[in-house]
Amino acid sequence: MTAYVHINLRIKDPARQAALAPRFQAALHAAGGRILHFGPVVERLEGDVTPLPMAGIFEFATLADALAFYRSPQYAPIKVERDAAQEARMFVVDAG
Repeated sequence: MTAYVHINLRIKDPARQAALAPRFQAALHAAGGRILHFGPVVERLEGDVTPLPMAGIFEFATLADALAFYRSPQYAPIKVERDAAQEARMFVVDAG
């Protein structure tokens, strides 16, 4: 069943973020993922935790595909470099 990776982030270094974006997209597409949304959070609807200003939703055919992307050698160096470019929270959900 379809799986979705969600990210909520704050960009700390716009230049580093801009350099990472094409590499992230290439790794995502190589793993069979696609971007459903990436942009600003418009409004917190419920809860006490204020979301970070940006959000993304990435779709994969299966949970295994989403986890393979996250654990892939292509994504590993991007994940390390992301820490300097952004503060992020990322999680995956299985729609099945």
